[in-house]
Amino acid sequence: MKITYYLAATTFLAAACQSPKESMKNSAAATTGNQLDFSAGPPTIVYKTKQDYTDKVAVILTLDKTGIASYPHPQDIAKRGNKVKPLMLADGYLLDNQGINQNVAFTSYTFEQYAALPQAPSLEELKTRIIDKEPLQYMCHCGNRNQFTSLETTLNSFIAQKLAPCKTLN
Repeated sequence: MKITYYLAATTFLAAACQSPKESMKNSAAATTGNQLDFSAGPPTIVYKTKQDYTDKVAVILTLDKTGIASYPHPQDIAKRGNKVKPLMLADGYLLDNQGINQNVAFTSYTFEQYAALPQAPSLEELKTRIIDKEPLQYMCHCGNRNQFTSLETTLNSFIAQKLAPCKTLN
C-alpha cells in the first residue's frame, strides 16, 4: 500500500514539474498554430523613438516621470559592450538590448562615456543628464526572446505586418 502511494505521489510530482514555459508554448501552438510565446523570460521589445538615441544610455523613470526608478551601473554597460546597443531593424524600428519599458528616458551619456565612469552617477546627476522624458513614438512587446531562431528576420517580417502579432505598450 505504501508503495502504491509513493508511486502515485512520484507520478503526480513528475507531471507537475513540467516546465510552465513548455506547457504555455505547447498550449499556444495547439490553439492558434502560430501565436507568440509570452512566457517568462527575456522580452522582445521593439520600439521607435522620435529622435536618434541609439548611442545613449537609458534610465527608467517613475510612473509620474518625476524621479528615476532604475538605471544601469557603468560596469554593466562596460561588460556588455556593443551588445547593449539597440539592434537596427526595418523602417527605423529598434530592438531593445538595455531593458527599457514605457517609462524610458534617455540621457546625454553615450555608452562609451558611461562605461568609462569609475562609479555610478548620483540620481541628481542622472536627472540633469536626461535629454528626453518622452522619447517613444511606438513600443511593443513581441514575446519571449528565446522563441526566435532568426530574431532580426522575424522582427522585420513583423514590421512588414505593422507589428500585428505583437502587443502595443504605449
